[in-house]
Amino acid sequence: MSRNALLCDRADCFPCPGVGNLITQWPKETLKKAGETVDITCYQNNSRLAYMFWYQQPPRDGLKLVASTSTWMQSSYEEGYSKDKFEISRDSNDRSVMTIKNVTSKDAAMYFCAMSDDTVQQGGGALR
Repeated sequence: MSRNALLCDRADCFPCPGVGNLITQWPKETLKKAGETVDITCYQNNSRLAYMFWYQQPPRDGLKLVASTSTWMQSSYEEGYSKDKFEISRDSNDRSVMTIKNVTSKDAAMYFCAMSDDTVQQGGGALR
C-alpha cells in the first residue's frame, strides 16, 4: 500500500487515514466558449512533493499525460501537447496552474493534477 494514498472524487479529495497529504484542484467544473482561456489550479499541502503531473481524460477515453514538471526542471510535454496550448506554471512547491489557451470542443475533458515524491496522488476537475 502506498504511503501517500489519496482518495478523490473529482476535485473533492481527502487523505486516507494516517496520511497527511491533500491535493485540491479548482475550478471543479467550468464552461467556456471556443477561443477562451481557462486556468486550472492545483494545490497540495506537502511542499516536499517535487514532481507535478497534469493529465487529460477525454470522454470515453483513458488518462493521457499532458506534461510533467519538478522543482528543478522546466515542464516536459508529451507528444501531441505543447506549451502553446497547455501552459504549465509552478510558482511554488505547493501550487501549479495549467492554462489551456484558445479552447475548442476537442479540449472538453476531465483534467487531473498529480504530485509525487515516489508515488502518485491525484485531484480532478472537468472542462465542459
